[in-house]
Amino acid sequence: MSGAADAIARLRDGDLTVWNGLPAGTEPADLEPAIDAPGDAPAMTGLGLRKALVRFGELAGTDVEAEVWVSPESSEVWLVAIDDPPFAGAPAQVLERLGAPALRLDNALGTVSLPGSEWVYPDRGLTVFADEEDERVWRVALFTPCPPEQYEERYRAFLGQRRR
Repeated sequence: MSGAADAIARLRDGDLTVWNGLPAGTEPADLEPAIDAPGDAPAMTGLGLRKALVRFGELAGTDVEAEVWVSPESSEVWLVAIDDPPFAGAPAQVLERLGAPALRLDNALGTVSLPGSEWVYPDRGLTVFADEEDERVWRVALFTPCPPEQYEERYRAFLGQRRR
């Protein structure tokens, strides 16, 4: 396994304290076999101030959905997002294990606005999406560590949906 795949496998089998960031220059093939083959029909979307291709797959050995966000030429992984991460624990456990995040940003789950729900640990290459009222972590985003002021322009994705 590559460094990236090994790090994701350790995270899957441990908790958030083992995560220290996605290695810089990670290529999509470097995630195998930790993330089962993302699909061949990527979607283009915004990630920070950039456009990224998103491929959908699963965290190996689980039925947990994983998204791999890559550069438009598919040569570099910019972010890995994991929905309903079984290794995260409850929001209170995250704060106990990792301390206060460097940034707390507003985001949304579907059409529900969740103020302060995006907890950014940029030095760890980690964002935790927490719903404190429901006591659950509904998503994590994994990326290459960066200074706090670079997070929004490089890795931020607003996840809310608008009602029609």
